[in-house]
Amino acid sequence: MATLKERKELFVTGLSGGTISEINYVTSIALTTYLCSQLILNSSSYGKITVLIIDFLLNWAAVLLSITTYSDSPIFLNILILLPTIVYKLLTANSNNSEKPLPNHNKHKQKDFKLTKKSFITGYRGTMLVLTSIAILAVDFQIFPRRFAKVETWGTSLMDLGVGSFVFSNGVVSARSYFKKQIKEKNLEKIGNANKPKLFSEVLASLKSGAVLLLLGLLRLFFVKNLEYQEHVTEYGVHWNFFITLSLLPPFLVLFVDPILQVAPIPRFFVALIISLSFELFLIFDESFLKYLVLSPRYDFLSSNREGLASFLGYSSIFLWGQTIGGFLLGNRPTLKNLYKISIETPTTAKDQKRWDTVTPLKGLITWFVILLTLSKLVFEVDPYDVSRRFANLPYVLWVVTYNIGFLLCYCLIDSIVLKNEDNYKVPLTLESMNSNGLIMFLIANVSTGLCNMCINTLDKTTIQALTILLIYCLFVCSIGLLLFINRIFIKL
Repeated sequence: MATLKERKELFVTGLSGGTISEINYVTSIALTTYLCSQLILNSSSYGKITVLIIDFLLNWAAVLLSITTYSDSPIFLNILILLPTIVYKLLTANSNNSEKPLPNHNKHKQKDFKLTKKSFITGYRGTMLVLTSIAILAVDFQIFPRRFAKVETWGTSLMDLGVGSFVFSNGVVSARSYFKKQIKEKNLEKIGNANKPKLFSEVLASLKSGAVLLLLGLLRLFFVKNLEYQEHVTEYGVHWNFFITLSLLPPFLVLFVDPILQVAPIPRFFVALIISLSFELFLIFDESFLKYLVLSPRYDFLSSNREGLASFLGYSSIFLWGQTIGGFLLGNRPTLKNLYKISIETPTTAKDQKRWDTVTPLKGLITWFVILLTLSKLVFEVDPYDVSRRFANLPYVLWVVTYNIGFLLCYCLIDSIVLKNEDNYKVPLTLESMNSNGLIMFLIANVSTGLCNMCINTLDKTTIQALTILLIYCLFVCSIGLLLFINRIFIKL
């Protein structure tokens, strides 16, 4: 008779996933709850406790239901949430007329570029973290459909999308460091000091930012190997895990990508395409390479962790795509050629302001979504291989990037309609708190998941028991996030 550890490993092994359209339907609940949150919480006169309860029910409980009990009828769940919100807005329309945001007349008088917080970016990242935190525990229960769990080699699933989305969103916000670097250099030039940061100092800074994550990855490896915790070797390899991938991204980009971009005037997305395309060509035209990745015995460090090493290239590509998108999302005004370039240069002439590649966030998202959707459909038609999260191949990269740009576009549209003025910053508190401590909350969710799995036989829980445990887990993670945020504790890993 198989042990509980063996049963849990079999529970997440050999899966083939589901369809992309179903994943889109299930995750659309995030857009619905964000819309409802903006409509209700930002125009209500409820007390703080009531607001937090509504916030939790919309942005946590509804997401949990969407990927579990309502996974077969996500559209119905969306309707159940959206209809009462519409009725509420109709009934309170007159009392809320006075709360319309005033136009910002100083907006176009701003000349200096600066980084600003955008509600739709916080909402997108916060909801992504909520969904990820819920899924990493829910996957261990029978209530979580197997088609949403990570596939073995080829196919698409909700959790495969989750890891790529996490990397993409980190790429978006990492563009801030490049903006800050340019702002610093510009200020130095104004005072007659044109010294630029040395490569060594940049590498050292990137190593420091990844050191904590690398330590977490090694600690996870230690506990998995010594506490009889279930593991899925073909996910990343024998010793590799997602924390190690995250830790190595900053130094890899600083050492190998940034020097190329400084010498050759090419955009980041182009480097991302070259990385993914080169890897895909190896898969297609070198059968021995694919056989090695899939069938080779694990006899040394390289062969034992080939999934983590191979997929690292794809995740680097996704990260670069995120930085490209962050180039036109994070600033207070469009900058020159920001559609594909991280720049603080402000358009000065009418001709520069009308350039096709100088875009607002909404225009930039629409442009890239159309381009990526077209490119994805073309690659899916001609590529002989399906999406593979295991190797982070070209179809996987394009799927993750297209999905995230599409969802960012939807969040941006919601803010454009509801808030009317992009300078208005209003975000549900639970999403704000998750976004403010993104990596530490991801770590807390992982540790909580591990403790839950060691204390509870998740495989044999009934639907009611599973939902109860998952709701308590959601309350715990959400409460930690709120406590950190309310006490102004921000931990950057």
